Amino acid sequence: MQPSATTLSMQATFQSRFLLAVLFALLLLAPMPGHAQQGHSPPGNPHGDLSDPMLPQPGIIGVALHLTAERIGDPAGLFIRATHPLGPAVKAGLTHGQEILAVDGQSVKGRTYREVVSMIRGEVGTPVTLLVKTVSDVKEVTIIRASEAQLTEEEQRI
Repeated sequence: MQPSATTLSMQATFQSRFLLAVLFALLLLAPMPGHAQQGHSPPGNPHGDLSDPMLPQPGIIGVALHLTAERIGDPAGLFIRATHPLGPAVKAGLTHGQEILAVDGQSVKGRTYREVVSMIRGEVGTPVTLLVKTVSDVKEVTIIRASEAQLTEEEQRI
């Protein structure tokens, strides 16, 4: 029994759509020429290219952040995933699970992960103020940025 013209047409349509989807996926996965040379971060590095010798040593507060949403389509939140045990954030009372709502009075809502990281980082020895949601309330915390070398030196002393 020969397939009908409608069946053949549907198969051809499916095959062409499938090929287009595969090509589109390949285009998305292909590296863009000159991407790293233009100052963009390499894939997988949300912090950007921090190896540029013209940039000052970035000050950090000793936290790892987690961007999350409860369900697909829900607004995302920015949470403290982990803290450096000797970092300035711990000394200021920040802990795992707290949500960061604002940095230096500017809401993090609608910003990218990289934008918020650049808002938190800054010159070593300068303050940054975070508005943080805890289990029971919302509090403002001011933290003095440190260098990664300072945290390493403190670890080695212990």
